[in-house]
Amino acid sequence: MVKLSGFTFIRNAVSLDYPVVESISSILPIVDEFIVNIGPDNDGTTELIHSIGSPKVKIIHSQWNPNLTTGAYIYAQQTNIALFNCTGKWAFYLQADEVIHHDDLPAILSYVDQYIDDDRVDGLAFTELSFWGDYRTVVNVYPQHKRRRCRIIKPHHFVLSRGDAAGFTVHPKYKESGRKLRVIDTGIRLFHYGSVKSEKAMKEKVRTVSTYWSENPPGQSEPGLYYHIPRKFVALYEGTHPEVLSDRISKHPISLDLSSPHWRTEMTWKERWRLMKTVWVEHVTDRISGRGSYKLVRK
Repeated sequence: MVKLSGFTFIRNAVSLDYPVVESISSILPIVDEFIVNIGPDNDGTTELIHSIGSPKVKIIHSQWNPNLTTGAYIYAQQTNIALFNCTGKWAFYLQADEVIHHDDLPAILSYVDQYIDDDRVDGLAFTELSFWGDYRTVVNVYPQHKRRRCRIIKPHHFVLSRGDAAGFTVHPKYKESGRKLRVIDTGIRLFHYGSVKSEKAMKEKVRTVSTYWSENPPGQSEPGLYYHIPRKFVALYEGTHPEVLSDRISKHPISLDLSSPHWRTEMTWKERWRLMKTVWVEHVTDRISGRGSYKLVRK
């Protein structure tokens, strides 16, 4: 059996209401260890991770450089700290708001076994499902719609997290010049719940995230779930969710109505461009050529 590590970084998990316990728990059955890099803890995040109660969970603590306030590069730095502590031949990265479906665990193990000795493959990519406001509303426009995310990598291929920790690049022998990952598109679902929070937690997240994006802040604003994005940007999700989320889903205070007249229907030119780009990316570029922050070995 191939040794598989899990890893993530987290800070302020309690105050920002991250489903990090559910995230870690979703893949604990298939990993041999799970490395959690916890930043400065002012809200009980360490105790929250300890509550998982698994000997597989290994906690390390790190400091956050207060001078890294542009491009969210500190996220990649903290991701790499966790990655460098992984001892498996594969390393499974989950951000604190990403969860894997229990039905997909056998398929993941199958891919891990199949490609461990294939040196043409650096990683395994998943298909993101990004939710908005509640657990029945999914974003269906670029870049969130069916975005590929490489989440399982081979650390011994000298893989490093880059940018804002959204992806990875390969740096042979850790030289400065890197190359794109060569990945397998597994089609396995990656459930992303970064915008499913109470309004209070969402406001606090926006405020916190903006601290690390002083030059190029992401497209987030004060929550106004019906107004922040137009109705054409979302769709009804009728599938199931990872079973580890059942308690969180039952307690979620928000339920959006897709037929509500409160939805914003007018779109800016930038939003209209996003709709057009969604079609272009899905049918012409990424879905066919595999261009992106990776190179497809095969679908």
